[in-house]
Amino acid sequence: MLSEFSKDSSAADANPAGVARVATKPAGGLSRWLVAWRERLAVLGSVDLRSLAVLRVGLAALLLVDLVSRAGDLTAHYTDAGVLPRSALFESEGLRAYLSLHSLSGSFLWQAVLFGLAGYFAITLLFGVRTRLATFGSWVLLLSLHHRNPVVLQAGDALLRLLLFWGMLLPLGARWSVDSASGPLTLYRRKDNRLLSVAGVAILLQVCLVYWFTAAFKDHPMWWHQNAAYFALHIDQLVTPFGMWVRQIDWLLPILTKGAFTLAIAAPLLAFCPVWTGSARMLVILAMIGTHVALAMSLNLGLLPYVAAVSWLVFVPGKWWDWLRTRTHSQAGLRANPSRAFWLLALLKRLPLVISGSRRGTGDVLIDVPTSRHLGIKARGWEQIVASIALIYAVAWNLQWLDSHRENPTLPVRITAVGDVLRMEQSWNMISPDALSHDGWFVMPAELADGSQVDVFTGKRINWSNPAYVMGDDPGTRWRKYLRNLSKPQFDHNLHPFARYLERTFNQAHSHAKQIVSFDIVFIKETTLPNGGIELTRHTLLQHYSRP
Repeated sequence: MLSEFSKDSSAADANPAGVARVATKPAGGLSRWLVAWRERLAVLGSVDLRSLAVLRVGLAALLLVDLVSRAGDLTAHYTDAGVLPRSALFESEGLRAYLSLHSLSGSFLWQAVLFGLAGYFAITLLFGVRTRLATFGSWVLLLSLHHRNPVVLQAGDALLRLLLFWGMLLPLGARWSVDSASGPLTLYRRKDNRLLSVAGVAILLQVCLVYWFTAAFKDHPMWWHQNAAYFALHIDQLVTPFGMWVRQIDWLLPILTKGAFTLAIAAPLLAFCPVWTGSARMLVILAMIGTHVALAMSLNLGLLPYVAAVSWLVFVPGKWWDWLRTRTHSQAGLRANPSRAFWLLALLKRLPLVISGSRRGTGDVLIDVPTSRHLGIKARGWEQIVASIALIYAVAWNLQWLDSHRENPTLPVRITAVGDVLRMEQSWNMISPDALSHDGWFVMPAELADGSQVDVFTGKRINWSNPAYVMGDDPGTRWRKYLRNLSKPQFDHNLHPFARYLERTFNQAHSHAKQIVSFDIVFIKETTLPNGGIELTRHTLLQHYSRP
């Protein structure tokens, strides 16, 4: 199948836009060479509308999964009765906290309403109903949610948020959506599926920046000596049963380390290969999705491997969709009126009218762009300007934080403040050397009114040994991230609200004789040694809490 596609891709590279050539030939050889390379660069920087549609579906599915996973800890993580009441949030986060819709109220009901609204936008994004509005609404509510409790955030959240941001500047609903099946979308019904815009280039580069700057953070002897996979798979709080099995294969671990480092640099470069572009991109997509699936099977990293895998779908070349359509003898897009075939889609089509107040067709929220005979569809001027500024900002931010210990940031404070508020910040040091070599766990011994002792977090007997989570004992991805952050000095201000939450929830669930008198929050730091041993460095008392 891939070989067949390679032939088609080569043909596509010869005429990437799939349109008629200009009859007049360039006068000289240099002119012909410049025209050829102009079209070649257009191929490298353009995105296919059908690939954007698949990306839209993937992002919407991830939003729904994320909302469901967070809903179980809605009270604990997002209300005033949880680990971060609004009073503590406003004190620590400042302006970002005040801009969060989720911080307008600390009640469970308000958070549930916003979760429901976010779910609605995610569903409309999934089906492509008023796609621009759905993308914007999803981004705003996700940004608000991230402002509400940044302690539980991880790299996957940042990447999902950034992909939605770029998605607002792209016609995600131009293909395979309710928007594309109804409304005045004459332009997008043309056969040209290729979009050439700054936002398209930006989302391609955004995916690549994640891996290039991740590789830059790996500039460390741990990676040079090919031991990183060994250390990563010995983080007991993250490793899965499959990862435990893999780490026993000694000869495989150096290969995995070298392969991960090489792939992070080479794969994004290969995605911009100027020859056989379609074939190169399909190979890269398969390799990267396979890598992230293996990563998700080995380590509990939350959304990160899934968001990263979905992000590569934007690279799927147009000729692949053409080949697939030919093979299956099907027509791309929804041809029938969805109100006749699917009553649910018809309902979703009408619901956004309540929010937007528009009486026009569902397609009016998509960008209206002119057509170029050679280079494909181009975006409007204001979108080009906004995307250009955002792209420059994203690259500058990555360069600024390349050195994670930089004391004097390159960007002025006023400019970084904009990135802080919109959460455009980027720091892709997910697998940093310090995180790989150091692990640890919490023990929270409490003294009760009847003189007995218990671990206030687990509700079980006190156990000072490594708890290495098993099914049923795992607190979940968000709790794991919260506790790992809580062990860092920059999150010390979260310890007291967390202690108050533990006392309150424990006492509410137990009788008067079992009420908490006092308890400690102790972190036990564990260092993994290269020879297969471990070294317990120290027990650190982070917080002592006594009942007032």
